[in-house]
Amino acid sequence: MFHRQRGRLGGVEMTNQPGETTTTRPEVVSTQVPEGREAPNDQAALSYIWQPLSIGPMRVKHRIMVPARVLNYSRDGIISERHIATYRELAMGGASLIVTEQHAAHPISKGSFYMPCTAWEKQAIPQFEKFANAVHEYDCRGVVQLFGTGVHDRGTMMIDEWHPLWGVSRIPSIVHNEVPMEMGKEHIKEIVEGFGDSALNVKVSGLDGVEVHGAHGYLIGQFLSPTYNKRTDEYGGSVKNRCRIAVEIGQAIRERVGGDIAVGIRLSFDEFLGPAGITPDQAEEQLEILAGTGLYDYFSISGGSYHTLHIAVAPMSVDDGHMISFAKRAKEIVGERAKIFTVGRIRELRMAEEAISSGAADMVAMGRAHLADPHLVRKTREGREHEIIKCVGVNECIGRLFDQREVICMMNPVTGRERQWGHGTLQPVGERESKSIVVVGGGPAGMKVAEVAARRGHRVVLIERENELGDHLNLIKRLPTRENWEIAVDNLRRAVENAGVEVRLGVTATKDLLQSEAPDAVVVATGSRYDISGLSAYRPDRDGIPGSDQENVLDVKSAIDRALEDPESLGRRVVIVDETAGYLPLGLAEILGRAGADVEIITPQMFVGQETFRHLEMPYLFPRLKELGVRFTPQHFVESIDGDTVHAYGLWGSEQRTIGGVDAVVLSLYQVANDELYHELRGAFPEVHRVGDAVAPRRTAAVIYEGEKLGREI
Repeated sequence: MFHRQRGRLGGVEMTNQPGETTTTRPEVVSTQVPEGREAPNDQAALSYIWQPLSIGPMRVKHRIMVPARVLNYSRDGIISERHIATYRELAMGGASLIVTEQHAAHPISKGSFYMPCTAWEKQAIPQFEKFANAVHEYDCRGVVQLFGTGVHDRGTMMIDEWHPLWGVSRIPSIVHNEVPMEMGKEHIKEIVEGFGDSALNVKVSGLDGVEVHGAHGYLIGQFLSPTYNKRTDEYGGSVKNRCRIAVEIGQAIRERVGGDIAVGIRLSFDEFLGPAGITPDQAEEQLEILAGTGLYDYFSISGGSYHTLHIAVAPMSVDDGHMISFAKRAKEIVGERAKIFTVGRIRELRMAEEAISSGAADMVAMGRAHLADPHLVRKTREGREHEIIKCVGVNECIGRLFDQREVICMMNPVTGRERQWGHGTLQPVGERESKSIVVVGGGPAGMKVAEVAARRGHRVVLIERENELGDHLNLIKRLPTRENWEIAVDNLRRAVENAGVEVRLGVTATKDLLQSEAPDAVVVATGSRYDISGLSAYRPDRDGIPGSDQENVLDVKSAIDRALEDPESLGRRVVIVDETAGYLPLGLAEILGRAGADVEIITPQMFVGQETFRHLEMPYLFPRLKELGVRFTPQHFVESIDGDTVHAYGLWGSEQRTIGGVDAVVLSLYQVANDELYHELRGAFPEVHRVGDAVAPRRTAAVIYEGEKLGREI
């Protein structure tokens, strides 16, 4: 998935120097405010984003929108009631325009995700009508994105719809690796007609527009890109020829809908593959050609492709607003012939204001920001910015998508569950039903349950042993490029404060202390700790790694604490044994590597850091680690630790390997629930609950969800 070429990552120059914490990223826009316009200093200065805008026949009430985002909620090939509830929540929250996830515009266009949506079938119209009614109630506009998969599909994805892939050329997907059939002109004609028929279905439903998906390496983008388009006929070769299908699709749509609905197209301004893909110069030529046709009312400017998804859906290690500069260049080309939309890790309305006021774009798309808080616009307009849940950039959403599961947000458990948990569903308790509740533990689960219970009207005290809230999040936020985890802590902490929870820091909760409080209910959210025995599911024949009780063997949390205090404290040679596949042991390796240590990471898994692959951090992190000399040893495990010697072996029968002169061995394996207090308290109070890692150590998203659920039920 991730392209590497001549010291470049995804076509972007790498600037890391030994000992520096830098990341690989596209150009960051300089939002210079034109002369005569005032730059916003704070939220009170927002004004440009609130101006209405006409986009062809469609008028939006302001400039903040929700772009196309695959949610994976469909049922039977059409948008589901879960979709409708999500879109209604977004409209209620103040969005001016919502673009659906990608909809197949042709029968051979569904795949890529297991729960696809189609627009070319008439059965889609009734749900489109529901979507229209839901968003129009709040003066919001709805647009359906139309696409084809091309080679980014699996021909055997749907059990009753097996088919060969249709490719622009005989170039397979870098992800799915299935050789396609090269499309003939009759196939291209079918695709073009499918887009036109799909647009007509959207118009009939009462929705406001369609968007042709020409970005991110899907079918139309494959025609536009030299990466996939090797044709020698009138659809290949020159930029003009590669744009031909986009022009023909625009014509087919206009033949069916005229000027009654808005028609837009989404484009990748740069695929970050150098001359092997779409370059900014080519994109400018594409824009001139397409804008000159007058077929499109707007151009939604994005970037990246399947080779460079880590840039298209940038994680927290990339600067905010990293694609606004592309929109600015597009605006200079298109002028007033069409509107320009911008996207790219825009999480704050202030940045949106700067993009509009600087003339870089006409509309600002905030995708993951609206996953985190669908009410961010309404809260801002009502002066409640302190209540906004901010996107952290963990990419839990995209990780779920890679797993072919419904998309959720780590920070906001309401996302995707709006029917049962959306705005107005939180049931308050009366004065008689109000309980005094003590929550023990100020990690994500404890803070969430305390906040939700207090918002319902319970009297809640939150007791935390440490002097700050956040628990394990306070560890990861101290690692290189992980500073944005502080946003997660801040989201939870502000919600606790806003709900009126009484917080007591630096207090250790004991049974005697809790009995002196005489609460109606106690919630134990005491988290978990790392196991130091070396217990592993890969070795069911033993209870741990022999030698794990030595002084030079540490769990990953203790090792990070020591390394942050003194990066040389673990010695010159360190072996990290990992089964979590997460960022924590890799962040430790980066700290140690910067200090000059010789670091090796051993895992029995297929490769090191699998979770960083799912969350698109790997292409930024691994080059830094490799530059520091960190060694990766996958498909191996540790047989034993004997003093300063580690005995390792390959899983597939290779010879045993001896690693000598090891100063420290770090075990990043399993976590153990801190549930002792829970068991001690059972039966001592009217209600005793436990939540989060104190039940079983899990992902942050899972324990925040559990806190929300218990807070609503208690």
